[in-house]
Amino acid sequence: MTVISVFVLYASISYGVLHRVNAEVPSPYMDEVFHIPQAQHYCRGQFGVWDPKLTTPPGLYLISMVPASVLSMLGPNPCSPEFLRTTNWALSLLLFWTIHGLVRQLRPSQSTMAAATTLSLSLLPVSFFLHHMYYTDTASLLFVLLSHSLSLSHRHLAAGIAGFVSLWLRQTNVIWIVFIGASAALREIQQRANIVRPTDSLLSSIGQLCKWAARMDRDVVRVAQLLSPYLLVAACFVAFVHVNKGIVLGDKSNHEPVLHIPQILYFCSYVVGVSAPTVLPLASPKWLVRQLTVPKLVFSLVLGMAMAICIQRYTIEHPFLLSDNRHYPFYIWKNIFRRHWAFRYAFIPLYIYAMAALNRSLCKDTTALWRLGLALCTAAVLVPSPLLEFRYFTVPYFFVRLHISSSRSTTRAVLLEALWFSAINAATIWVFINRPFAWESEPGQLQRFMW
Repeated sequence: MTVISVFVLYASISYGVLHRVNAEVPSPYMDEVFHIPQAQHYCRGQFGVWDPKLTTPPGLYLISMVPASVLSMLGPNPCSPEFLRTTNWALSLLLFWTIHGLVRQLRPSQSTMAAATTLSLSLLPVSFFLHHMYYTDTASLLFVLLSHSLSLSHRHLAAGIAGFVSLWLRQTNVIWIVFIGASAALREIQQRANIVRPTDSLLSSIGQLCKWAARMDRDVVRVAQLLSPYLLVAACFVAFVHVNKGIVLGDKSNHEPVLHIPQILYFCSYVVGVSAPTVLPLASPKWLVRQLTVPKLVFSLVLGMAMAICIQRYTIEHPFLLSDNRHYPFYIWKNIFRRHWAFRYAFIPLYIYAMAALNRSLCKDTTALWRLGLALCTAAVLVPSPLLEFRYFTVPYFFVRLHISSSRSTTRAVLLEALWFSAINAATIWVFINRPFAWESEPGQLQRFMW
């Protein structure tokens, strides 16, 4: 199985999905009713027009203008919904190759394993679904992962540029660009000083890092220079926040930052759930039970109590979550978490297992300091968001999944994961296309289920 044959298969199936979506849903749907008209304003050169309900920068619309400007000479409507969705789909093909490049950089293994992993990650259900709509998620993920790939190749200026572009697609990407820069600095320090190894504890790693930084020699200066492109991106973001008087563009009232700590619990469960075929062989529940010594059991009980407090005090039900029955999270919340107050706490053992399983899956090939950084950045992205929406999990999911121990993963497990993703995609896309429904308040206008 070569990556070329996998790509042809993936692109063919994905294009078939795009064709069906355009045929069955020709008009803008859900958030497209904001994105597509805004892109069409840009296509007409109306850059002063801005929909106040949009909260993200205009990067996707600017990207769409590039092919639109070429095709405007060939047809009367280069920015139709069908064309705009097709440009987003084309970005998903670039994303496929960016993922493949990252897999080969992080896992210089057999080509078959690399092709299987690339296919599986490209089929991640929420992400794959949105490749066929006109949302910012595909382009946002593309430029974040491109920045990560360029950073691994020691092309830090190019990585900073890709990171800057990603800010034009989603503001919170600044956190991932800072993380990518910090990871690059950590790799440079490991190579130069042979410290902060995967076998070192977190406290030991922090102590080694502090001692190294206190030397203030040429190596420290070199690492500071390496960080400069990423810090420049962060400085641009700070300037934007100052001028905009906040992070969110447009509709700030429904996107006020909050303290939504259970988002971390949902995220860990989500990663283990969707990638169970690759996570469970590395960290099964049976493995966790065998690891339970008395100190670890006490720690788990304390952690469980802390989770219970967070769930009781910091669970947030956003009005959008409860008012829109077109999203799957609506049904998860309504039928599980709202069915009885105790259900929210019943999942605490699962949350503890999910955290332990992710740490186990990552610990062989990553350092404790890197994992701490990933956890803090994931929290910085998710905790301020009041809305439970699976697409917000996509970027941190990729950072976790790409770095799961390669030496203990098998091609069979990865292919099983790809089949699992394919089954979910087939079901959700079929429901989206073939099971529309209507609201009594909007008769004659079809609604559809989606992520």
